[in-house]
Amino acid sequence: MTKITCFHDGECPICNVEIDTMKKIDKANNVHWVDISQDKTALNEVGLTYKQAMEKMYVIDENNQIQSGIHGFLCVWKQLPYYRKLATVVETVPFLLTILGFFYGIFAYYRLPLTGKKRISKEDE
Repeated sequence: MTKITCFHDGECPICNVEIDTMKKIDKANNVHWVDISQDKTALNEVGLTYKQAMEKMYVIDENNQIQSGIHGFLCVWKQLPYYRKLATVVETVPFLLTILGFFYGIFAYYRLPLTGKKRISKEDE
């Protein structure tokens, strides 16, 4: 039974390295993986726009709450073997969550230009 939903950009070669790894170890199907480049309607169902989802990763957690960025990653990691330990470390080491959030923010901001995609404007939604 799927516990959470992870929205990701299946056209991002950088993102796909980690997402594909996580998909392979999700043998229990705890995560419903939604490629927003293929299924934009799934975003509408949870009140997210395509532009929002392209700016950072979003996850619907087990309580049906929207999590984003590093908090979204934590939700996913907690559902996966091996990554569960990483989530525990991130949550318990002082300031690590803040530091990772900062660096994820930088990555998310530059992700589209790094992969040759243009930023999504209001008109492109």
